[in-house]
Amino acid sequence: MSRKTTCSGLAVLAAVMLGAGASFAGTHSAVSDIFTLDTRGSTNAPVAPAGLTASDGTYADKVRLTWVGVADASGYEVFRSTSGSTSGASAIASSTTTNYNDISALVGQTYYYWAKATNAVGASDFSSSDSGWRAGISAGVCADYDGDRLTDPAVYDESAGTWKVKLSSANYYLLVTTLGNLGGPGWASVAADYDGDHKADPAVYRELTGAWVILPSSANYAVAIVMSQPLGGTGYSGAPADYDGDQLADPGVYHRDQGDWRVMLSSANYYAIESLGMLGGTGYRAVAADYDGDRLADPAIYGENNGLWAFLLSSVNYLAIALTHPLGGPGYAPAPGDYDGDGLADPAVKSESGNEWIVMFSSGNYTPVSLTVPFE
Repeated sequence: MSRKTTCSGLAVLAAVMLGAGASFAGTHSAVSDIFTLDTRGSTNAPVAPAGLTASDGTYADKVRLTWVGVADASGYEVFRSTSGSTSGASAIASSTTTNYNDISALVGQTYYYWAKATNAVGASDFSSSDSGWRAGISAGVCADYDGDRLTDPAVYDESAGTWKVKLSSANYYLLVTTLGNLGGPGWASVAADYDGDHKADPAVYRELTGAWVILPSSANYAVAIVMSQPLGGTGYSGAPADYDGDQLADPGVYHRDQGDWRVMLSSANYYAIESLGMLGGTGYRAVAADYDGDRLADPAIYGENNGLWAFLLSSVNYLAIALTHPLGGPGYAPAPGDYDGDGLADPAVKSESGNEWIVMFSSGNYTPVSLTVPFE
């Protein structure tokens, strides 16, 4: 026997299933009589993020921002200003995470940061602010400060302007000093022997302005010399070395993106020469030193991401050569110097977060040697 289901039967079936006990025949009930809208999504703008912090000179390539997430936020907006007021703050980025790296920050410039949480309804108020700044890239921190022809391991704390040196002539005794408040936020180390007395002179360079300040050892570190004209500026790191072989360090700078080198030669009354795109570029730091022992500094670079070292050797008409094996890479800063006193600079790196140093001694056939060098 065939079985038919009529529209009125469906209505009765639906009524029974819904427990209404009434026929649907001839009626058109509104959807809202049976169903309710899903209102589980937020109907309010989120609250402001809490706990925003900005790094203070921790990184040479960015200012790192972090904050506490907001439960009903779908994203965040990041704001920045050079003053502490939100009235002058500009939106610089959007993020779906609770952190952001400000790689556009200028070296040594103090910024104030805020964040807002956002969702489909709108944006929160500004979070509380925090200031932060991007560190400079120091060169020549490790140098021969005591004149015994051995490079002394050293570190420079830019945030405090503190210098820590392990003097080789005193069994690597740790010397800690502020050197009369030489340096500080925005000032990178450019220590070298500027006065020709065979002792490295503490010195600093401010990328934001191109200013240089030197404490000559020959004047008992009592008089600070300020260069009469700026050298460098935004995008340039210090790269001092004795490029002309007169035993006086020449102030020099290196452009981190373009690979340009600019040097003021002491033998030519500090006349400035420039070589555009000579060596390096994005991701490489300048590590000029006398690697071939001819008493002329060799332009050289170190790859922050790959540990590559490349040199233009003055003794062979500035022929380009590279280390056959990487040394360093992420988490390591370059620290070349003549640690074994044989007249040849040794490629070296140090951990950015610990006490590990790795040195390729020229007198040891450039075999990497791992050392623990504490500065506490």
